[in-house]
Amino acid sequence: MDLSDRKRKILQAIIDEYIGTAEPVGSRAISKKENLGLSSATIRNEMADLEEMGYLIQPYTSAGRVPSDEGYRFYVNSLMRDYQIGMEAVAQLQRVLETRVSQLEKLIRYAGAIASSLTDYTTVVTAPKERNGKIKKIDLVLIASRTVMLIVVTRTVRSQVMNIDIDEESCARLAEILNKNLSGLMADDISFEKIQDIQKEVERRLSLHPKALIDIMHFVYDTITEESETEIYVNNARSILKYPEYSDVEKAERIFSFLEDKDNLRKLVESSSGDGIEAKIGKENDFEILQDCSTVSMNYSLGDRASGKIAVIGPKRMNYAKVFASLDLISNEIDKILSYYMNGE
Repeated sequence: MDLSDRKRKILQAIIDEYIGTAEPVGSRAISKKENLGLSSATIRNEMADLEEMGYLIQPYTSAGRVPSDEGYRFYVNSLMRDYQIGMEAVAQLQRVLETRVSQLEKLIRYAGAIASSLTDYTTVVTAPKERNGKIKKIDLVLIASRTVMLIVVTRTVRSQVMNIDIDEESCARLAEILNKNLSGLMADDISFEKIQDIQKEVERRLSLHPKALIDIMHFVYDTITEESETEIYVNNARSILKYPEYSDVEKAERIFSFLEDKDNLRKLVESSSGDGIEAKIGKENDFEILQDCSTVSMNYSLGDRASGKIAVIGPKRMNYAKVFASLDLISNEIDKILSYYMNGE
């Protein structure tokens, strides 16, 4: 619904005031703080119209108004002013992130911490992952009679002790067969036909119980598919206690429980779609516990090789302009550093 210029200015003034105070906003407060050239009576009438149109709510009789979810949505889409991050903060961000270029996990963790510091809200950041882990090497080490350590090297190293009736020479042959057939592959590359080829070669060259090979292949597959699980880091979860919206202890505890559940957070960041910055306000959030909150998220990516997301969770009256500007800045810096990091690998 289109709003007149006067209604737009009044709605903007109310939301800006409410973001700063968390108190219902009355007509006198707006007439004093904003150079609108309007009387309190005129502002009061316009506020009543905005309430009827669904942009404002009067929480109780004789109170001022607070924005509705629709009011915040209109504000974000049409009224929000640009916010400039100070040059000192920009320079500090660049210095900090660049010093961590050789440690990708720390880079992403610290980017989330910076976003939380800039916005003063809780942040959730996901680390970029290849779609699947890639096998670099497989080792089999006989550590005792009928006891073998299976080692799978991807970007990390995982091992598992297995009970297999095999001697040291056969361990070496089996590792040779596995590396010849699996080195350089990702999970999607390991077809049923590939497993059959490995099984036939093992049967031809070794005396090995079929179940042993099945157990080995399960561990290898689990290792490389686990690589594609998104790592999630939460920063400043306790920041919600700063805001009067979360003064209810039971409500705060429910949100803390939500933030501690990585499955919830994974669903949260995966529920946002598209490029650019996306805000979900109040009931636009998929989780009931967040319907008194707003979430603002943004992707960072490196072509189709790796991608991640950084999200901010705060009260509906969050400083949207500052959050948008902070995420845009951090996303751009991560993009640049990831390009250097990934291309240099």
